[in-house]
Amino acid sequence: MATKGQGLLAALIALLVAVTATASDDLSGRWKIRYEVESGDSDDLTQGSVASLNQKDSTLQGRVTLGPRDDGFLIGCCESNGMRAAITFRHSPTIFIRLIGSCTEGELQGSFTASSSEGGFWQGRFRAIHLTTGGEVINAEAGADPTSFAPLDIDLRPKPTEFLDPEANWSAQQDSGVRKTFVISYKKNTILMLRNKPFVWQWWL
Repeated sequence: MATKGQGLLAALIALLVAVTATASDDLSGRWKIRYEVESGDSDDLTQGSVASLNQKDSTLQGRVTLGPRDDGFLIGCCESNGMRAAITFRHSPTIFIRLIGSCTEGELQGSFTASSSEGGFWQGRFRAIHLTTGGEVINAEAGADPTSFAPLDIDLRPKPTEFLDPEANWSAQQDSGVRKTFVISYKKNTILMLRNKPFVWQWWL
């Protein structure tokens, strides 16, 4: 019969094994994706993809190519050894790919569906090979794929936050001769500052 100490040791070993397995299942890095189209016909899909992924907890995000295209954005999630992801190629023709699969021994395998803004639809199986993890080359195929990705579109680039102070704005307009009309101009990433709430409510009501 096992002693209490032996039972505790076994539990600690099991915990270490679980932690090690979780760490090794991190999907961050670069992947080579091959699609096996079972329904539909697409030259781009037969050329495959290269994906650069970043995993944070159970969330996935990254950039993806498709044949000669380099405008793909990926979002997804992973639980245990399973993953679900959606890839959107934003430029014309728009293409949307959904991946559902699992990770085994450094490879992702599963099914995919894809559609395009031109009316195309494809489905089949996919297989992805892990090429690098955080800069470490783990597969010889990585050297044959020096892929770069298109710069972020202008509307996706982070912009500095602007703070709008209504009282200061009103005072400036008073000095310039505006007496009856109070104009507030908004831009993207603008935050309205409310220092004197009763004063602001006078203008909104």
